[in-house]
Amino acid sequence: MISRRSLILRGAALPLATVPALAAAQSAAPFPRRPVIWVVPYPAGGFGDAVSRVLAQHMSTTLKQPVVVENKPGAGAQIAAAHVRQQPADGHTLLYGDIGPFAMNAALYPRLNYSMARDFMPVSRLLTSSLLLVVPPGSPFKTLDELVQSAKTRKPDAALTYGSYGIGSQPHIWMEMLKREARGNFQHVAYKGGAPAVQDLMGGHIEAMLDVAANSIPYVQEGKLRALAVVGSDRRLERLPQVPTVAELGYPGLNAPGWTGVVVKAGTPPEIAEQLRQAVVLAVQSEEIKRRFGDLGVTPAPQPPADFGRFIQSETERWGSAIRSAGVVLE
Repeated sequence: MISRRSLILRGAALPLATVPALAAAQSAAPFPRRPVIWVVPYPAGGFGDAVSRVLAQHMSTTLKQPVVVENKPGAGAQIAAAHVRQQPADGHTLLYGDIGPFAMNAALYPRLNYSMARDFMPVSRLLTSSLLLVVPPGSPFKTLDELVQSAKTRKPDAALTYGSYGIGSQPHIWMEMLKREARGNFQHVAYKGGAPAVQDLMGGHIEAMLDVAANSIPYVQEGKLRALAVVGSDRRLERLPQVPTVAELGYPGLNAPGWTGVVVKAGTPPEIAEQLRQAVVLAVQSEEIKRRFGDLGVTPAPQPPADFGRFIQSETERWGSAIRSAGVVLE
């Protein structure tokens, strides 16, 4: 006969016996199980936001779940990075970024609240892009040399004003590098993203700006901005053949392209990261990307995670050296 005690012990053991099976079932659950959040560290309206929304739409189809773009601007992308770092490492939250948060911030902020190497896992590089040095249509500057000469003759209290997407962004650091090379007086005006900066530039509230070419080309062609130089390209842009490159103008060291990529939280299962990578690559190589950005100095440039990780490290070292040479430190 089976004692009452044996029955109780067997009953108590049943739930424990099911734990491995439940864990296996959960780990084998299809991904994604809910909408995927694509976090952008810039406000709506700029290049990063526009690209992200096109990619998210295509990824939604591939993943068979909505991919929702969330804008979390501010603090040099630290707000967005901190948010993603606090989410579960399950692949349902991605961080979009560019050269600023992924490479420059490590040298810019002595107390940066995240580490790319420790807190995040590369998924893929997305695009490389040319940039334009642009001024308002009524600007007295017709060439880069005229802008530089003006900055050299100004006093510190009347410095040439330039805008950027935010403190520590590529436009900010690039202009600081130009300032160092030209030995002129420049004054930085930081904005929360490209869209408000471009609006103020067109309105004449600032005097110059480095902007992603895909953003500025339409404004240049409409006469709302004037382009002085192409940055990050070995040749002139197809849509603006009259605009020289900075290398042509004697500044080869400033000819640095922009780039974008996407990461997930460290610890995300490799099979989930790979599924995300495949969806991202399909989106980057879509006809929609080619149609909207193909002749605007933007090139699809996906990389496998390991290659993208090495690329981030090399760019961190490259821009870290430039930032330290320019003497830029942010709090």
